[in-house]
Amino acid sequence: MDTKPSKLGQVTELLAEIATLLMSSGSNTRRVSRNVTRIANALGYDFDIFYSYSAVVVTVKETKSGEKETIVRAIPGYGTHFSIVSAISILSWQVAEQKLSVEKIKEELERIKKKPRYNKYVMFFFVALAGGSLARIFGGTYIEFVIAFLATLIGLFGRSFFQEKKFNPFISWLFAAFISVSVVNVFRLFGVSPINSGLAACVLWLIPGVPLINGFIDLLSGHVVSGMAKLTSAAVFIFMIALGFFLSLIVFGYGSTL
Repeated sequence: MDTKPSKLGQVTELLAEIATLLMSSGSNTRRVSRNVTRIANALGYDFDIFYSYSAVVVTVKETKSGEKETIVRAIPGYGTHFSIVSAISILSWQVAEQKLSVEKIKEELERIKKKPRYNKYVMFFFVALAGGSLARIFGGTYIEFVIAFLATLIGLFGRSFFQEKKFNPFISWLFAAFISVSVVNVFRLFGVSPINSGLAACVLWLIPGVPLINGFIDLLSGHVVSGMAKLTSAAVFIFMIALGFFLSLIVFGYGSTL
């Protein structure tokens, strides 16, 4: 018995995989629709998709015969990997201009999936440098620059530890905020003053900018369900940052001196 999927089934699976890969790599829904529709049309199919936060519903229609197929594909998780987003955008234009086959698209997609991320330690250094720079922008001293740099760097390692241990992302954000603020509070206990600018800057690296931006773009593009879900998720992350900040202040008794 031949269990090999039909050409329509293969195309549907491929387009659903591309859509979920784009979503999980930090793309907004408008860009997902644009890129995947470009590929589908080049292959001779009509494409339609419904977005939720945890899954997409993809419908592909063969232009000539009118045959349709619909599948639901879960989104494995959300992150930020703009190299993948950019590479798929380039691939979509190659498909449109060079009329690549389904097999060739699959090969290119597998290559794109293996794209390396930035070196973890280099990224941590520059994010920490940005945290320290924000403390200076807020009017802090060079001592506060160093404090914010160290607080951000140690917080990054803390969050990475909890993520590697498969903790819930929201809990990882809470612990990361608590660690970063606690580093600043340790310096306060040793008599370092002032620290207000360092305290304000040490958690800014945790702000979920990508979900916030993508959520607003989705809403403006008419993808209300996906947009509201992303904004709600971002709001929970922000609440966890605030909670971690507050818990550290309570633990270190920092309140009356603010």
